[in-house]
This record gives sequence, C-alpha cells and structure tokens, in this order.
Amino acid sequence: MSMNKMSMNKINLRKLSGAWLPVAAQVYSGLILVWLLLRAVLWDAYWPIAIVNTAAFYCFVPLVLLLIPVVVSRHKQALGSLLIPGMAFLLFWGILLVPTSPAKRTSFSLRIMTFNVLVSNTASDKLTSSIKAEEPDVIGFQELGSVTIAALRSQLGNEYPYDTFDEFEPRGVGLMSRFPITAVAKFPFPPKDLALHALIDWDGQPVHVFVVHLSANNIFDNSLISLPQLVQERYTQRADQVTRLQEQLAEIMEPVVLLCDCNFTDTSEAYGRLNSRLNDSYRRPGWGPGHTLYTKGIPFRVQRVDYIWHSPHFVSRASHVGQDGGSDHRPVISTLSLLEVNP
Repeated sequence: MSMNKMSMNKINLRKLSGAWLPVAAQVYSGLILVWLLLRAVLWDAYWPIAIVNTAAFYCFVPLVLLLIPVVVSRHKQALGSLLIPGMAFLLFWGILLVPTSPAKRTSFSLRIMTFNVLVSNTASDKLTSSIKAEEPDVIGFQELGSVTIAALRSQLGNEYPYDTFDEFEPRGVGLMSRFPITAVAKFPFPPKDLALHALIDWDGQPVHVFVVHLSANNIFDNSLISLPQLVQERYTQRADQVTRLQEQLAEIMEPVVLLCDCNFTDTSEAYGRLNSRLNDSYRRPGWGPGHTLYTKGIPFRVQRVDYIWHSPHFVSRASHVGQDGGSDHRPVISTLSLLEVNP
C-alpha cells in the first residue's frame, strides 16, 4: 500500500511540475524579453530600468533555478521558452566562460593594477602585501587616505619611486609607477573631481594614464523615499563623467590606459558608451564574473565595478581579480602588450 502511495505521489509530482514549469518558464522569458526591449530603447534614462540594468547579472539567477528541473524533467516546451534568457546570458557573459587563444606575443608588456583601497582601510600590511604579490608596473588608486599614502611610500617607495601623491586630496585618486611620470594634471570631473591624467615614459614610449573614481550609487545608504531622486542624480553624474572622459580621450593619439572604480556594471549604458572608445581589459582574457565589490552583510563579491580600460594600441593578454587588501574592493590586474609603437 505504501508503495502505491509513493508511486501516486511521484505521478502527481510529475503532473504538477508539468503544469507549472512551462508557465514559469514563459513568464520568466517574457520578463527578460521586456527588459531587453526597454534596455535597448531607454538604456538608463528611466531610473527603474537603470537599476535593473545595473543588477542584470542577478536577473539570470531564475534561469539556473528553472533550467535544472526543466532538464531533469525533459520538458521541451519549457526548455524552448528558456532559449531567450539563455541566449541573452551568453551574449552578455558567455565570453567569460570560454578560454581564448593567446594573442600574438610582443616584447612590450605592461602590468597594470587598479585598486580602490577604501579610505578607512587600516590594514596597511595586508594592502601592500596584496600589491607586492601581483608585481604591477603601474598602480592606480581610488579612495586614498593620508595613512594609506604613508604606508605605500614607506613599504613600496623603492619599487615604485614615481607617484602623484603630492597632488593628494582626501578620498582622492593617485598613481604609483616603476617608470617616470613626466606630467600629471587634474581635470574637471564633478561633483568631486576625482580624476587625474598622467603621462608615463615607458622605456621611451609615452603612455597616457587616467585614474578616475566615478560617482557611487549608495542606494543602500539612503531611504526608499529618496531612491528615485538619488538614482537619477547618480546616473546623470556618471553619464556626464563618461562624456568628460570621452572629451579627454578624443585628442589623444598615443597609447591610453584608464584605471577606474567606475561604479557601473557591464550591462549599463555608461559601460556601453565607454566601451565604444576603449577596450575592457578583463572582457576577453578574464575568467568568471570578475566581481570586485563587497556589500555589507553579503559574504561574497556582488558586482564588477572596477576596470582597466585600454586603447587599441594594446591587447590584453591576461586579467584577473587580485587578493584581499583590507578594502571593500578587490584590485584588478591586467597584462597589456603594445601592438603599435609610436616613434
């Protein structure tokens, strides 16, 4: 009798899954399709869509949750419904799941790091150890504090004799380099002007290095009532900051590297605009989501907001997320090879 009951329960479970799986898959697929259309038309112009664009990676969690029972039950209709979100996921992040062939080797390689070190970071030894472990040639910093600068100069000054710390401002950006920094200038980058433009002499080859910190969202630090105004404000600020970067880059014909805590994800409008001018060094040689940012109360990194961008003069041979340095961000390290040498 108990065996019959178990058999009946299995049959009922199959019938139940056969009923809800196609409906759930169709509803989910429809929602993804609506988002894709709104994203294509509105981008980040309307604040609810802007938030979804920023958090788009997590919109595909239901894909995994649905795909498992669909595959197990071999439900063809439900599987067909999941093709749209599946193809969208592969379009956005499929390249990060597939290893790529190494690019043509050259004798010019530059190892770059970008690191938001957290202005309140007191783990100086941990910070400098995470930098030493990667042996970068050039390091761009965001959220510098006076204690951090003192530790960096004390523990890394011999290896990186050139820096921009004399231009320091609280919570500012900065640069350390093995190679001579021949010029450094700030440029307007409201609201906080967290931006610098340096010129490095890389064995006779000039390289323009930008270090910037774009406006943060701070969504969880404010009330829900202020959310629409806050989102509109911060996304507008980042749009303006990207425009200013494009203006700075427009007149430069020499190799360029941009090191940034961009505070946007790779499905946002700001990313698309910057990607039309520079190349994301993690995009091709990177492996996995490349998340760099921690959020309070969550034990894992939640988003990829830190980037090393480069001009077409370079090809990115390797890129990865670095070690914990006591910050709420992890560093990003990329090895770039020069394809075109300007005399």
